[in-house]
Amino acid sequence: MCQRKIRDMLTMPRIWEQGNEILFMRHFTHGRNSDNRSDLVCFLGEWMQQRTHQLFVDFLLFLATALWGITFIVVKQAVAQVDVFSFLSARFTLAFFVLLVLFHKRTWPFQRDTVGAGALLGVLLFGAFAFQTWGLTLTTATNAGFFTGLNVIMVPLLSLALLKRPPAPFAAAGVVFASIGLYYLTGGWPSHWNRGDMLVFICAIWVSFHVLLTGYFSTRHDPFALTTWQIGTVAGLSLLFSAARGTLTFSLPLPVWVAVGITALFCTVFSFSVQTYAQQFTTPTRTALIFTAEPVFGAMFSHWYGGEALLRSHILGGSLIFLGMILSEIKPVMWKKIGAP
Repeated sequence: MCQRKIRDMLTMPRIWEQGNEILFMRHFTHGRNSDNRSDLVCFLGEWMQQRTHQLFVDFLLFLATALWGITFIVVKQAVAQVDVFSFLSARFTLAFFVLLVLFHKRTWPFQRDTVGAGALLGVLLFGAFAFQTWGLTLTTATNAGFFTGLNVIMVPLLSLALLKRPPAPFAAAGVVFASIGLYYLTGGWPSHWNRGDMLVFICAIWVSFHVLLTGYFSTRHDPFALTTWQIGTVAGLSLLFSAARGTLTFSLPLPVWVAVGITALFCTVFSFSVQTYAQQFTTPTRTALIFTAEPVFGAMFSHWYGGEALLRSHILGGSLIFLGMILSEIKPVMWKKIGAP
């Protein structure tokens, strides 16, 4: 009953005064009967429920981003000891089997469309990880963080060009602040590009398409089955490339196996399940904006764990990124433009 009242309320004739500067709450509080007030109560209840869920979803994405960021230095240390594709093979193979155990009821019987969508996402995800991890062996972690973070600009542009979906005004403002913050956090645009920088820049392109298509497919397929098949695809491609290079081995040093376990369970099984689930309820632009916090956590953890200096530029850049994220959360909730009378 309450939802029907809300629907009727939003399709009623224009309730805004000239200039669109009146909160529509005023329409209810100045009503002459109790029905308007009851509609307002229904609306506020529905809005609070939706808003709480949206904040929960964004928190899950934020937590996944934090896990990726704090393990940045862990991955860099691991690939300094073993081949990139051997590390990826071990990480994603372990993650795939864990996902199969956790979500076997969702992945069986096979749904051909879901497997196909997951495979496409897996190809994009493999490309992103391969180029980023390969690039990390040839450039600094700072440069890698900067170029990977450029997807915060690419995603809204691709969303506009391919999906005809421009970002909301506050989200667009958030992207601007986050981009400036990323610039300061990572020390600005590198004066000279090396091969590693180019590889990580290509990674950012793959990440952008992955975020866009995850948002598209997550509303059309079971998110956990989708996650399972995309991680399985990454595992298969990693094994294939590692075997082709003649570097395939699971005889890894103990510290590398520790890194494999951490990244497989927390940064793959948990984080990608969260991303696929959460993107059912949020836009690709907001997702990319939250992901911009990854180098912030990377810098903080590198300071605490790796002994790297925490500079003023890190603090300023991180603050601007978080400001951008806060801006993206602002919605003119009590303002609802209804259309012409």
